[in-house]
Amino acid sequence: MGEFIRGRAPPTIPGIGAMTLPREPVSFAAALATIEKRVGSDVVRRIASRAQRTIDDWRHPETPRTPPIETALALDCAWRAAGGAGAPMLETYRRLFEVSAPIVIDIDDGQLPGLTVVAIKETAEAHAALLIALQPQATEHHRREAVREVSEAIAALEAPLPHLYVQQPP
Repeated sequence: MGEFIRGRAPPTIPGIGAMTLPREPVSFAAALATIEKRVGSDVVRRIASRAQRTIDDWRHPETPRTPPIETALALDCAWRAAGGAGAPMLETYRRLFEVSAPIVIDIDDGQLPGLTVVAIKETAEAHAALLIALQPQATEHHRREAVREVSEAIAALEAPLPHLYVQQPP
């Protein structure tokens, strides 16, 4: 029998049983889950210095509670110290900001195909630059080129995000 969350049983699928609640892919709950997988629950609890119920609320997709910014920063630092790349909390904040900022309200969805082409091109160039940088004879110039190409690919992949979210006027 599944655990009850806030007095509700988890959703069930006939013949399969309980399933987890859906979690938005760009959410602080998802970022916390990513960090927790790498650093462990004990580290998250130690960093958070909060009641377990509070941390559970941060994980729950239907709870509007999120870690305070100082805790999010500390969690990202723990992630990085454990060998993680990037900063899940910071990246989540930035992506949520990008799709929430008023500038995205008047986006022309007709731009999405062109942005997709640019994203494909830039990621292909990043892959090629990374392969060159991995070669034994790669120079510092090749590594810097790979950094530039990866940065451009990231920007190109993020450009379509506002087009993929339902836009709400402020």
